[in-house]
Amino acid sequence: MTLHKDELLQFIKALYPGINPIPLHVPVFMGNEKKYILDCIDSTFVSYVGKYVTQFEEMTAKFTGAKYAVAVVNGTAALQVALQLAGVKSGDEVITQALTFVATANGIAHTGAEPVFVDVDKNTMGMSPKALEAWLEKNVKLHEVKGFLQPFNLSTSKRIAAIVPMHTFGHPCRIDEIKSIADEYHISLIERFC
Repeated sequence: MTLHKDELLQFIKALYPGINPIPLHVPVFMGNEKKYILDCIDSTFVSYVGKYVTQFEEMTAKFTGAKYAVAVVNGTAALQVALQLAGVKSGDEVITQALTFVATANGIAHTGAEPVFVDVDKNTMGMSPKALEAWLEKNVKLHEVKGFLQPFNLSTSKRIAAIVPMHTFGHPCRIDEIKSIADEYHISLIERFC
C-alpha cells in the first residue's frame, strides 16, 4: 500500500494533537545533565574523548552484551561504520525505505553505495515487508560468488549488499518479517532508529 503525503501528515498530526509545529526532538533535562556538561567544560574534554564518553561506551557494551562499544559523532557516521562492517563496498546497492531522514541515504552514499528505496507501511511508517519482498522478487537474482550466494540487481548488475529499515519516530517496523526476507536473499540487515 502506498502511503501518500496527505495520509502521512494526518497520521503524524493524530499522534500529537494540538501541537503545531510538531518538533522532531525536544530535549528533556531531568537529572544531572547540566552538571555533567559543566564537568566536561571544566575538564576541556567536550567532544569525542573524556570520562563520559568512556563511561557511555562501557555502559552500552554491558547493556548490549557486546565485548566493546564505540561512540561516534552522529547517526550518519554510525550507519556508515555499520555498513562497512557488513561488507558494503563502493558500487553496491543498499535497500532502505522511502520515508526516512536524509542521514540514512547519506550514510549509504558515504560508503560509495547507492540507496534503493522501497515503500513503507502506513501503520508503522517503517519499511514494508510486502514492498521489500515484491521489489526483491522482481529485481534480484542470486548468483554464487566464491562459494556464497549473493543478490544482484537484474537491471543494474550491482550487488545488493544490505537492507536498512528504520524505526520511524519510535514506531517499530515489522523487523522480524524483514529479517526473514533478508535471510532468504542472503542480505545483511542493519536497523536504524530515528
